[in-house]
Amino acid sequence: MAVLPLPRGHAGRAGALATLLAAAMFAVALPADALAAEPGAVHVVSPQAAGGAVPRLSAKPASGKAADATATTLAETGAGPGGTVTFTATVADEATSADPRVSAGTVSFDATGAARPLGVTASGTGSGAGVYTLSVRFGAAGPQSVVAVYAPPAGSTRYRGSMSPAVSFAVPRCCAGVRTVADIVPAGVLSISTPYTDSDPLDLGTLTLNPSGTFFSASASLDPDSSDVPTAGAGPPDPTFDGITVVDTQASNLPWTVTAWASELSDGGASALSLISGEDVGLTGLTAVAVPGNPLTAADLTVVDQPAADPPVAPTDTGSQGLGGPVPHVIVTDAGQAEGTIGINGTVTINAPSSTQAGTFGGIIVITLSGGAPSG
Repeated sequence: MAVLPLPRGHAGRAGALATLLAAAMFAVALPADALAAEPGAVHVVSPQAAGGAVPRLSAKPASGKAADATATTLAETGAGPGGTVTFTATVADEATSADPRVSAGTVSFDATGAARPLGVTASGTGSGAGVYTLSVRFGAAGPQSVVAVYAPPAGSTRYRGSMSPAVSFAVPRCCAGVRTVADIVPAGVLSISTPYTDSDPLDLGTLTLNPSGTFFSASASLDPDSSDVPTAGAGPPDPTFDGITVVDTQASNLPWTVTAWASELSDGGASALSLISGEDVGLTGLTAVAVPGNPLTAADLTVVDQPAADPPVAPTDTGSQGLGGPVPHVIVTDAGQAEGTIGINGTVTINAPSSTQAGTFGGIIVITLSGGAPSG
């Protein structure tokens, strides 16, 4: 057995079932004089921003008997760069000790720093009764604060609602440069790389208002020079090629898949107007860039454009347009053709609602190379 040492900016992992990640950094700016607050915008102030009080919601039936008080607690696990955080809320009936778990109703999870909802869940069943779980992918690095709010069923007078104390945590900034992986080397290897780093991101310039005046947009090609090609082999990628480079030396011509997922863009502010949804980030015009004389050719690949949401959606949207949403999006597949090196070029586009505040926004696109055909 041997451990594969990887050069800077390169990501590789052995085996057809390995998953490799490359984080392509990007940045964009909004000019202050080009923005205006959206008419009728609603601003929500969190309980913490209002002074730290945790209100207890109440209900009283017509009979005059007070509904049982409830207590909601919250815990989080798994905060990581571009990763998934799991929130677990537990709701208990404070009026009884026999079986205090409350499974009727729902729990909403809210990011109080930006006063925005993350999702609503129902209780688990069986041993999970009274436990409400939600997994959320936080793309933007920095501090986060989340509360869980229990709401009894509509029309019910048995329980009162309750809110948990806020749970605070930090989403770490993604690694500087392309995320790298080194592992034990079997017969053949998959690797993926981009030249973009935290200190040298893909700069999309300044967002400009579209002709209809409804939203802002900016685009940039991964590699604007169509004559650039990647270097063949598993060595460092050609510094003149600024696209995505995939090297496949797997035995038996095994298939592989490339996916992409975009984080939220943030200018570091605390309000929802300081965020741009990952759904508003797109990757289109995808083309395979073959290395002359290499057995892996452009005809061996299938590319899938993922356009940004048009019109753009708010950062509170829970859909999966563009490169956003809870799961990555397939952009390239190889059905198990010849081994070799190939490049992937394309255009990154960011659309932003007209209500987005002025600032310099940054985020990441996580590019994943997986051995095997795409699932589903």
